[in-house]
Amino acid sequence: MKKVFLMLGVAAAALTSCSNEEVVNVADGAAIKFDAFVNNNTKAVTELTSVTNFYVFGKAGEADVFLNERNDVTKYWEASKTYNFAAYANGEDGKLADATYDLAAKAITIPNYTPDDAKDLIAAVAPEFTTNADVTNQSPVSLSFKHMLSQVKFTFTTPEAVDYTIAISDIKVNAVKTAKGTYSATGAVWTEGSKGDYAFSDIADIAVEGGKASCDSKLVIPQAGTETLNVTFKATMSGAGLEAKTKEFTATLAVAENIAGTSAANTWVPGYRYNYTAEITAEKINSDLTKIEFTPSVDGWKDASNTDIEAK
Repeated sequence: MKKVFLMLGVAAAALTSCSNEEVVNVADGAAIKFDAFVNNNTKAVTELTSVTNFYVFGKAGEADVFLNERNDVTKYWEASKTYNFAAYANGEDGKLADATYDLAAKAITIPNYTPDDAKDLIAAVAPEFTTNADVTNQSPVSLSFKHMLSQVKFTFTTPEAVDYTIAISDIKVNAVKTAKGTYSATGAVWTEGSKGDYAFSDIADIAVEGGKASCDSKLVIPQAGTETLNVTFKATMSGAGLEAKTKEFTATLAVAENIAGTSAANTWVPGYRYNYTAEITAEKINSDLTKIEFTPSVDGWKDASNTDIEAK
């Protein structure tokens, strides 16, 4: 696991009543700073491995210090105050205007969230702590971000010869696509979901050298339930004098190995990526096909009649 640490500097404010040197000495010691890194689980998505811009909720007691504000906004510590911080990043710089923070639950809530493949959603909650009477050397707030989404892709294999083309199209999974996400110290929880189609990229040909090709990965809402997760797609076979034939398929997504303490079927766990593999053969696309086969035989050698030759 690689942790990427970065110190985020905060610019000093200029006060006309003080000299520049005095302002720098006070602000550098009392400004609220953050240490931030992304915690990647085994098999975790890697769209966002380091974070520069993120949005923070922060409270000193009951009072707001950061209210869904970017981390580079300058704020200052107060002595002997109890602080709580939580943060999220939606891509490199995507603010979620409807995000809220619950101090009692110490949790961020994001309503009606729909994944965007260009934006990896991560979040972090810092442990509660109380500042000292002297805050001029207060340590930065350590934020360990974790992924709130899952990632899914499909890989197709075939034993067919490269003379044929097997194209895969209209790859879709109908599942929860918009939901309310809540992140606390125990991780991400998604509720109040509504379903929609996740549409994956087409694959021009899986009958290539190696007989294997994959579609692009998609970020998806983590989910668990009794409904079966299915993928639907079309496979079209053509080439080598064969008339093109298309068939629609429906496949149940297999149960993944036990991860994050769960082995439940139809489950996508936050911070994990899933690669589902299916084999496509000519017979699956067209059951009427009969393979061209050969029964070879070799005509034996025959002896010619003996012919005498005269050596001179």
